[in-house]
Amino acid sequence: MTDKRLQIGFNTFDTDILEHRPDFEKLLLYGADYVFCHTSPDPCGFADDCEKAAALAAALKEKGLPFIANFEFQNFAKQTVSPDGFDWSNRENGTHLLNLRPAFVQALAAEGNLIGITYDEFEHVIINRNISLWLDSKGRIDKAAFPQLATRDAFRQGEALAGQLGAYAESVRALGAPVFSGEHVFPVLYHIFARSGVIPNFKSQKECYSNLQFAVAAGAALEYGTPLWNCVDMWHKLTNPGHSATEMYHNLLFAYLAGVNRVYVESAHALVADGAPNENGREYLRFVKEYRGRQRDYDICDYRPEIGIIRYDDAYWGQNLVWARGLFGNKMIKPDRRNREWIGIIRTLTFGETGEETFTWNRIAPSSLKKHRSFCSMNALAVFDDRVGKQTLSTLKLAFLCGVRISPETLADVQTLVAENGLTAVCPARFLPGRLRTAVKGSYTEIPDGSGLWIVTDDFGSARLKKRIAPFLGCKGEIRLPFADREIRLQLGADGETFTVNGSRPTDN
Repeated sequence: MTDKRLQIGFNTFDTDILEHRPDFEKLLLYGADYVFCHTSPDPCGFADDCEKAAALAAALKEKGLPFIANFEFQNFAKQTVSPDGFDWSNRENGTHLLNLRPAFVQALAAEGNLIGITYDEFEHVIINRNISLWLDSKGRIDKAAFPQLATRDAFRQGEALAGQLGAYAESVRALGAPVFSGEHVFPVLYHIFARSGVIPNFKSQKECYSNLQFAVAAGAALEYGTPLWNCVDMWHKLTNPGHSATEMYHNLLFAYLAGVNRVYVESAHALVADGAPNENGREYLRFVKEYRGRQRDYDICDYRPEIGIIRYDDAYWGQNLVWARGLFGNKMIKPDRRNREWIGIIRTLTFGETGEETFTWNRIAPSSLKKHRSFCSMNALAVFDDRVGKQTLSTLKLAFLCGVRISPETLADVQTLVAENGLTAVCPARFLPGRLRTAVKGSYTEIPDGSGLWIVTDDFGSARLKKRIAPFLGCKGEIRLPFADREIRLQLGADGETFTVNGSRPTDN
């Protein structure tokens, strides 16, 4: 039987481990399944970077701990060059991307306790062209992570990225990393990452509503058969900790209830003060005591969404102003109405709780001035890409088709599910089967098809559409998560940071 227990850890730094700092040691007294470790080539007093890497793996092995090596230094450093001339981030083609020294990875893996390697905020680096370097240099350094095409076509650029990313992920694994993951700031690129062999890893309680980040990442994990990881990030803007202990606890609990495979808190420094767990640390340790090693008979592979959004993973989340670096970081590719459609769909599905332009907190707009909330209303939602198959979609009752492209194979599968499974499919006319297009009249049309229904509209926020699909949307103020043999309902608190569990009850499926 597959072990579906949630694996719980925390994020710390290699120096905390090697120097036995209290931030690390105190938390370990309460146990952890693994450590998520910020790792860098800084020798830290060792003979060289590889000796430091070997000492790190050995120190964790001695404590009986596996670890994930997380790399972030390259996102902020213009240049990192070892004494022997090895450049860790700049490439001859003019891009800026983490270069991993083979011997360094081999040293990390030498004790057999390396779970994998994570590229910190990788999607952010890609879509915003290493924006931290750009901002720090006042615009003088403007380097993409991967070579980009001379194109205005989002699909062409996205497919080029998928090939580049797949090759990069394979190269990391070939060095000795069992698995490779990114860490997502914004709710995009989960699907391109997953089909390129990169584990979806979503941040919660930070830039985006936690359950909506989950819905996008969960769709990628379901579609491509990957695990699902979750970083509960204590940063808020430039403050750490910027979230309450109660909010953090509920985000950890959400990870358990939602079938996440690995969760970790960023970071140990937000959990410890004066050598002892602070309020945040005490709530983290309470969660560890309650849920570490606790049997769970389901995980993300058992999630059974009933509402799906199907669209090409085009990297659009609502960019404007400083974030407007072009889709996929390609300055030639500007978003249009098709890219924006899914934002309106999310707003409809959340009873208007999310913004008109985005469902993250980072768009520079009046909506970003609202009080941060971790959770919003959501009923059994998952987001899929343009090539998702019938089996993955088979549990849907309501599907939205939108964006720049949906593959002919997926369109055919949706047609089958409408006709045979009773699916209700909502789409603009461009995705309607050709045999039905003569039936479209005006701005809103309902077309019965077999046992299901097509709703054709260009306005995903219209009052008429909202009224028609209301029976699918669940209850305002509630998150509903159906799994293969159970259903979980979370009643949201007024603050949007907490919830009560209304029970996990078996279903009839």
